[in-house]
Amino acid sequence: MKKTKAFPSILIISTYIAAQLLPILFIAFAPEELATDASIYGSMISFAAGAIIMLLINHKYVFHTSLEKTPSVAFRKVILWGVLGMVLAIFAQNVANLIEVRFLNQPLDSANTQALVEVVKNYPSFLLLTSIAGPIMEELVFRKVVFGVLLDHIGVVGGAVVSSLLFAFIHFDGHLLLYSSMGFVFCYLYYRTKNIGTPILAHALMNTLAVLANIALQNLMQ
Repeated sequence: MKKTKAFPSILIISTYIAAQLLPILFIAFAPEELATDASIYGSMISFAAGAIIMLLINHKYVFHTSLEKTPSVAFRKVILWGVLGMVLAIFAQNVANLIEVRFLNQPLDSANTQALVEVVKNYPSFLLLTSIAGPIMEELVFRKVVFGVLLDHIGVVGGAVVSSLLFAFIHFDGHLLLYSSMGFVFCYLYYRTKNIGTPILAHALMNTLAVLANIALQNLMQ
């Protein structure tokens, strides 16, 4: 039976949802005294498997969007834009954070980031999830699928707005402007280079730097 054009996108989204829900099973079947370990290691296993499956889907299937039909820039430019994108994302994040604090009465720190920092301090291997698996899954879902599909229906700006807002909502910590601004940068990187590897690289570098910088700052303050 011939697969529809939406098939790989459905697979990507389904895998993402499954990876988010699977850790609940680890917690449900673990002894109460091991609930924390089950949550942490269950998340690492689930997200690592999800990222690998998504990469296989991305490699095997053709995504019928205009971005994917346009040739990618050269590999060296993917690396260059990935590093530059990290700088742009950090700049956008800081500007958005300043606006949130001064005009929207939001706290300076992201609860989501602080929670990740605490987990990484106690479970160093969890950094692999935040630095590699998480960015791979989020970029394939919110940029390649959501932004890539919507771009062809509501334009670049409309697709970026919807993708970035969904990306912000999924983090569940109230910093909508902060995460949306990052999402816009990642959409731009994908649109600019026509290669999903670019925002994945920028996202991974930014997450790694953010977690390690927060850990180093906390250690200095102790």
